[in-house]
Amino acid sequence: MTLPPPQNPPGYPGAAPWQPGPPPPPKKNNTPLIIGLIIGVVVLCVVGLCGGGVVYNLVNDDSPSPSPTAQRTARPSPSDLYSPPEPIPTTEAALPAPAAVGDCITVDKTGDFLGLGNCNGTRGTYRVLSVDRAQGTCADPDGPWITTDGYRLCLELYLVRNYCYILPTDTEFAVAAPKCKAKGTVHIVDIVRGGANGDKCTNDYKWNHWYRFLHPTVVYCVMKY
Repeated sequence: MTLPPPQNPPGYPGAAPWQPGPPPPPKKNNTPLIIGLIIGVVVLCVVGLCGGGVVYNLVNDDSPSPSPTAQRTARPSPSDLYSPPEPIPTTEAALPAPAAVGDCITVDKTGDFLGLGNCNGTRGTYRVLSVDRAQGTCADPDGPWITTDGYRLCLELYLVRNYCYILPTDTEFAVAAPKCKAKGTVHIVDIVRGGANGDKCTNDYKWNHWYRFLHPTVVYCVMKY
């Protein structure tokens, strides 16, 4: 049996034969757009907060806080802050005075201090009048003096009756005689303090010479050998 040829659908005179239509377009993915919108909103919020902070500072006459970099730049460098420590005052430990006022001492001919003696004639030819750590001048600037251990000792000649000595000169100090009656030594027979000459020397003992010294003034009546 032969079928009749297909007829055009009603209402479409002369239309082309029916064919299936094209597939629907793929559904659009809106995820990137949404992410972009979110980022934009966040950026606007941040800008709004920063701008609001600046406006607030301007209204309240406040300057924005400097950035950490600016703070580090404005801060003085360690060399600007350093100052040397104050020196700690120190006092040099002073040696004890070698003698006290009233002591008798021994020296050599050049005036070097040999140690403490005594004032009875057995050891010592000078008595200490003052002990000065500052080494200033003596009360009698023309009198004998020595320096030792950082002290100035102001002295007076102090000889004792019945002992033998080598008397001082303009350049040498008085010292004990190494042997009594040796040449150049004297034996002290009498002492006249404040005397001007030998007129007041004793007549009870024999003597053959007198010597007058100043600072303090004294006359020694002696046997000179």
